[in-house]
Amino acid sequence: MIIIIFQNINHIKKLFNATCDIYEYCDFFDENSKITYSDLSIKYSNVSCRVSYYKNISNISTLKDNTLNNKIKQNVKLIIQNGVTVKPGSFIIVNQNGIKTKYKNSGQPIIYSAHQEIILEIYDNIA
Repeated sequence: MIIIIFQNINHIKKLFNATCDIYEYCDFFDENSKITYSDLSIKYSNVSCRVSYYKNISNISTLKDNTLNNKIKQNVKLIIQNGVTVKPGSFIIVNQNGIKTKYKNSGQPIIYSAHQEIILEIYDNIA
């Protein structure tokens, strides 16, 4: 096994091959209805990053009509530079090789001296 220790962010930045937009929920007040509501708001745009780890979790279950239902949950590890504050529960869109992938439910960032890692869950908008 090879372990690479990065001394500074410049070593890691060389590995960044994608960019991401980071959204978080913010409270907004509607003057007309006098109601406060939460909605996604962009916090950072075009942040250099790297998706480095894929993990698929398959959960096969039997439905009432005896058919199989295979739910696959995919998690990834996103690497970004320090100084970008990502709240747990944020929504992130990664643009890699011209393909945009949506992620939700960001975890608590793991902070290292030269970078941070965030576990994300792929966004599945199928109800």
